Amino acid sequence: MAITPHDSPGTSLVFDGTTFTVTNLTLNYNDVRDRIDISHLGQTTGEQLASQDAPLLGTVDDTGVEISFDYIGTTELEGSTSGTLTIAGGLSLSRAATVASSNVTLAVNDVIRGSATLRVAAS
Repeated sequence: MAITPHDSPGTSLVFDGTTFTVTNLTLNYNDVRDRIDISHLGQTTGEQLASQDAPLLGTVDDTGVEISFDYIGTTELEGSTSGTLTIAGGLSLSRAATVASSNVTLAVNDVIRGSATLRVAAS
């Protein structure tokens, strides 16, 4: 049987020394070049929003790379916790990362599940 592109057997994720039983993993690239809206009341209907590059630069370590994942287990990841993120298998990555958000869900007739988004640091 051929392996289809959505198969990702053998993928593992370790963050800050903890191995997670991952059920879903998403790699996201964000545009870190901030623009600000400078639209004004003199613009007419159908005109494009007026914008310009933000006069202040973002942090130099914001790469725009985020990893979001869902997992089974009770591990709680506190915001702003930093550590080494290592992913092997369907995706390969080993870099410093910081917790941007996380949650743990307890529900009737289900295992305890969590999800987290990590910001990946520059290499």
